[in-house]
Amino acid sequence: MKMTLRATVLAASMLAPPAVIEAAERTVYVTVVDGNGAAVTDLTAADLVVKEGGKDREIVKAGPASAKMRLTIAVEERLMADAAVRQAMFAFMKRVIDKAEIRLVTIGLRNNTAADYTSALDVLVAGINPRPESQVAEGVNEVASELIAARPERSALVVLAFSGGQAGVDPRSVLEKVRQSGVTMSAVTLAGGTTDSSSAASLAEQSGREQVLGDGPKQSGGRRLEVPSTGAFPQALQQIANDLLAQYAITYTLPEGVKPDKRFSISSKRRGVTLRAPSMIPDR
Repeated sequence: MKMTLRATVLAASMLAPPAVIEAAERTVYVTVVDGNGAAVTDLTAADLVVKEGGKDREIVKAGPASAKMRLTIAVEERLMADAAVRQAMFAFMKRVIDKAEIRLVTIGLRNNTAADYTSALDVLVAGINPRPESQVAEGVNEVASELIAARPERSALVVLAFSGGQAGVDPRSVLEKVRQSGVTMSAVTLAGGTTDSSSAASLAEQSGREQVLGDGPKQSGGRRLEVPSTGAFPQALQQIANDLLAQYAITYTLPEGVKPDKRFSISSKRRGVTLRAPSMIPDR
């Protein structure tokens, strides 16, 4: 009996052994601080417990992060007019510049790269200038998309924005891109942003923006700090700097035959240690 080419290929595929998923190493960046918020630098793999998909994973390496950060500072253009915010940004950039290449993005109706990745502080300072209206959720979405394409070893995103305002994009899709990018997202937000409650659509837009600003840091291992005035930006940004400079690189193995799982958790056996880690990691 003759077999068609399609039937022959199908029969061969049925006889072939299933593809084996080889053991793989995954690296996750986690902030490790003590009760005073100072970096802890002497933890070892034996002090930590990692779970992926609820299952214990073997840690093969753990130590203070040494890879240079690809750090994006994304600031809502309406905030750039405030001298306190600009001074806070300068102090933050000066603090982390030795450990990062920094890109400055202003968020308006679209993103504008005021200064591309650089370690030159004067170039970054020259990029600080104010503009009107902004779409913060769309701005985060764009940065995350770029990071997915670039796949830097270690990345961070710090968003400076008003609370409230429009989302302009589905927050679930933004949060999924934040997860897939592997970025550590943090946000400093100023209470009292524009809030239009004149329609259900406006309220939904505001809810979406808040979801991105709240859940993005939570799922990626960063944090959101809400401040009452622009005068509080310097202290808040220094707290974010402390976190980024206290990151550990945790490398663990995924056993052969096991598919990656986006759910991640880590804990410390040592008392007095605080870990800020992603709860959702990329599919890679």
